[in-house]
Amino acid sequence: MLAFDFSESYTKWGFWLFLVQGLAVALTALVPPLPSEFMVIASGALAAEGLVPIHGAFFATFAGCLAGDIGLYALFRYKFIRVLYRWRWGRLLHRKILRISLHAGGPSTWAGLLVVFAMPFGRSAAMATAGMMRMSWARLLSLAITGGFMWSWWLIGLGFLPTSATDLPPWLSTVLGITVGSAAGAAIAYIGTRRRRAQRQHRLEASPRKHVVPAGEPPKRETTSRCQIHPTLEGDHS
Repeated sequence: MLAFDFSESYTKWGFWLFLVQGLAVALTALVPPLPSEFMVIASGALAAEGLVPIHGAFFATFAGCLAGDIGLYALFRYKFIRVLYRWRWGRLLHRKILRISLHAGGPSTWAGLLVVFAMPFGRSAAMATAGMMRMSWARLLSLAITGGFMWSWWLIGLGFLPTSATDLPPWLSTVLGITVGSAAGAAIAYIGTRRRRAQRQHRLEASPRKHVVPAGEPPKRETTSRCQIHPTLEGDHS
């Protein structure tokens, strides 16, 4: 009954629900816990049933993704994020975004930030990092368009494919898509974390080691004369 009512509401209020979906996707960049991924996956499942047009689901998601990501980038690049310091929830939100960015490893390359999109809360981490490193607008726009395109179709496909390949109802396909998407994002985050740790360990091993003084032995001090004769003046005193 719930699935029928949900589908009926999408059929009757498709345009407005797509508008709400786009706004939720945009706000998710700034407020990562918002369940916009659920709405996007559900729209893909309903599109497989022919209840909503799939191109409508894509354009609503893609437009919201671009608006939210570019807005978050501008907040960090031009430090407008400091406006949120006036409120306690704003400070908590800022710390949350920074924590997500640090957890993602702080990649500094275009390709590295694109991979972060696939991680949980990856959009916020990628755009915040790009803003803090002051990535150029040209590279940022290409990153936002490419990442938004892949992110939108990935989530829509998580709902569309199970529904079209099986006889599962849209709500069950949505739950399955959320589970698969969360598992895939966690796996990518785990692989990325292990790789960064291995690279950090390799750099530490390759760096020159400092001399370690054995326990109980006083450190050696360099003995220099208090009155050192300048090389150029040495001949004058000979």
